[in-house]
Amino acid sequence: MQTVFSGLSPLVIEDVADEGERIVVRARTPLNTAVCLVYGASSERVHGYHWRTVADVPVDERRVVVRVRVRRLVCPTRGCRHTFREQVPGVLDRYQRRTTRLMGLAGSVRLGVVAASR
Repeated sequence: MQTVFSGLSPLVIEDVADEGERIVVRARTPLNTAVCLVYGASSERVHGYHWRTVADVPVDERRVVVRVRVRRLVCPTRGCRHTFREQVPGVLDRYQRRTTRLMGLAGSVRLGVVAASR
């Protein structure tokens, strides 16, 4: 399992479910500190949780869906009332619906198609 989902190694994989036409991976972020995007201060104070659902590289010609529980944290800077979601660099980019490695794969396929059409 670690080899198949090696691109998700920064996450803690809690469950993998085979649903026939797709594989669903349920994961969470590690319990490290995260940095406020406004003040740059590290925080461990959890305000809540949020689920992100993203597509990953297919396995055995089946879709892979990753459901990741990310924390919403509170900035520890005095007077700042900013809350922010933790990021998982190298796995999930902000606002993306695909993992970084699936985006890279799709990009390389597009480049191959463009090169072949010349």
